[in-house]
Amino acid sequence: MTAQRQAQLLNRTGDALPLKRISVTGVLRGLLFQASVVQTFVNPFDRNAELVYTFPVPWGAVLMGVDVKLAGKELHGTVIDKKKAEKQYEDALADGNTAIMLERNADESFTLNLGNLAAKEECVITLRYAQIVKFQQQSLRLTIPTVIAPRYGDAVRDGGLSPHQTVSYDLLAEYPFDFELYLHGQLASARIGSPSHPIKVKNLVGGAEAISKVSLGRSAWLDRDFVLILDELTHDSLFILGDDMVRKDAVVVLASFCPRLPGHIPQTVALRILVDCSGSMAGSSIQAAQMALASIVSSFKSGDTFLLSRFGSSVEHRSRTLWKTTTATQASAQRWIEGLAADMGGTEMEQALQATLALAPDVPGDLLLLTDGEVEAINTVIATAVQSGVRMFIVGIGSSPAQNHLQRLAEATGGACEFVAPGEDVHAATIRMFTRLRGPHMKAPTVVWPEGIKPIWTSTAPLQIFDGDCVNVMALLETAPEGDVTLLAQAPDTTQPVAIASAAISGQRIHAHELSRLVGYQRVQSTTVDQSEAANLKECVDYQLITDQTNFVLVYERADAQAMVEMPELVKVPQMMPASSAMYSAAREYSGSPMSAPRVWLSIRSSAAARIDARSPIQLKAPEADTPQGLSLWLAVTKRKDWPKSYVELRRIGVPSLTVDWLELEIAAQDGMLIREEVVVRAFIEAVGRCFSAKLQSDRGLRAYLSKWSALAAAACIPSSRVLSTTLLDATLRELNDRLERALRKCTVSAWQLTTDA
Repeated sequence: MTAQRQAQLLNRTGDALPLKRISVTGVLRGLLFQASVVQTFVNPFDRNAELVYTFPVPWGAVLMGVDVKLAGKELHGTVIDKKKAEKQYEDALADGNTAIMLERNADESFTLNLGNLAAKEECVITLRYAQIVKFQQQSLRLTIPTVIAPRYGDAVRDGGLSPHQTVSYDLLAEYPFDFELYLHGQLASARIGSPSHPIKVKNLVGGAEAISKVSLGRSAWLDRDFVLILDELTHDSLFILGDDMVRKDAVVVLASFCPRLPGHIPQTVALRILVDCSGSMAGSSIQAAQMALASIVSSFKSGDTFLLSRFGSSVEHRSRTLWKTTTATQASAQRWIEGLAADMGGTEMEQALQATLALAPDVPGDLLLLTDGEVEAINTVIATAVQSGVRMFIVGIGSSPAQNHLQRLAEATGGACEFVAPGEDVHAATIRMFTRLRGPHMKAPTVVWPEGIKPIWTSTAPLQIFDGDCVNVMALLETAPEGDVTLLAQAPDTTQPVAIASAAISGQRIHAHELSRLVGYQRVQSTTVDQSEAANLKECVDYQLITDQTNFVLVYERADAQAMVEMPELVKVPQMMPASSAMYSAAREYSGSPMSAPRVWLSIRSSAAARIDARSPIQLKAPEADTPQGLSLWLAVTKRKDWPKSYVELRRIGVPSLTVDWLELEIAAQDGMLIREEVVVRAFIEAVGRCFSAKLQSDRGLRAYLSKWSALAAAACIPSSRVLSTTLLDATLRELNDRLERALRKCTVSAWQLTTDA
């Protein structure tokens, strides 16, 4: 292997990966965050290819532009009608030219289509976006999502994605990630920290125009969101005015209110707590959820009531009604929390909401959801939550939670969201959440503009106002206002709205188009705008906004000698697995690998097998569990603690769905009783070991295979392969084990032949 070949990024099949690196440079001034994301692609194949890459953007971010560098040339495209863009893109490929198309997906992610990239050719794409940030109780959390985690459900049927927009993964992919952020003004003097990455902070300029630079403290990868927390901030209501880029005689405004609610006695809470214990929460996510729950339960006071439920493919309730807060109930709750595990299969969130809300339906209260939000069918979940009329307060858990999903769910019900990264201190988040829960229900917020000002359009204020949580309102006005703009809201015990915040209007304008396009995006996405689809489309094109109706498209016409003579082969750019994913091994690696510490091996198999793969001087294919022989080999080279404990985990290591369904639907049911999932899975594994270990030992080829694994394991300083245990789980489960063994005797080493009459 040459030095050049060694420098390439390779997947587990030995092919080079099309994505080389991603770097982000951001600037944060007051409420406006602007970022440039540089994506570097290369076609590693010996043929022309169409690279398709789906990626996330922050909540509320709006794409401002796309710049392309290809074949040594700087290229620029435009935003046009979606159908026209798709035709223009496909026609360009048919003509042998290179084309780039960027589209917004139904889940608010984006898909980049890079068609007809020549063999070994490199293309650098720079995406620019802007976002209005939101202060929360003297703190600011800035998140740069880098990866879309696997989600429960069908991405096409439940999530509304097109097949090419769906995400694929490579468990051994490693993409470098770099980040720099420049903080201006007051933000430069805030207390700055990151729970996701080690960072360095350098003060560049002091005084009123202070600037600080935040950069990564060591190498990083696209396996977790970058999270930056700024606290000890003081934020007052302010008003920003700008020129509209389309209506030359109009102005756009951003009124950012920092409400201070009138004095009140903290309220008691009636809280239904619902915890996601699906497979996607395994590892650090469920540990973060336990920490958050422990802090929440300890925050209950006399007079508070609460209910505990957990869900996955089904839902389990700790009690039939809400408990009152006593020493006994808090102690019982803490024991329940300690026993939580991500062992409940899929993420049937809608059914779990319905079942939890059905308990004590006559008792008013709120619902607190702890989840990573990794579901495709989020729209049905939101509809169910809105119909219930219950406010949902959400703690998003994990290294890459579905932030857009959870923010939408919270805002649609008048609740709020907090996010907790693995290893992050949850105490501050708990305090902020209980401040909202115990605060007055300030409803019906309205904005009062200076006399004589009637907005052409104004964004909708949130359903609920919380003390210290910033409220951002955008508007399009005919003329620049003078005076003050005021935010009113109605307290629960009054009939008249009261002023809770006011922003003074200054004559200073910003002349850049970012604010205009942010306001334009909110306007075309708003359900309150009464105009035709054609008028909406025109505004999207006028403001150059990538929406459901429009795509960005660019065509690079190649010279005849460089034109492609065949249609490109579609190649999905795979993503890394998120650091808190269930498909990561629980082992952490500090062996000098280039991955950022703590490193977690990217493998659905054990950390032992991953180390063997990484250090093996030969290409030894890892066993797959799609046959009895494959499962036996997988178990032989995998640590016992990493063996599957649920039906979901069996599927993840490759056991066919029909086999797992047979276990769940036939074997688990005995005499009208349902045997617990982990018991069935363990018994199945033990039975496979007993039935096939002799066959493995009698096969010279298989013995040689295991011998190689054992030698490599010894070289990597890990336990060698083990003989499967034949210990029965319990004497009372002999019938279960007998049924399994009778069925497995009909199987061959290469095929599962299982029948329901076992």
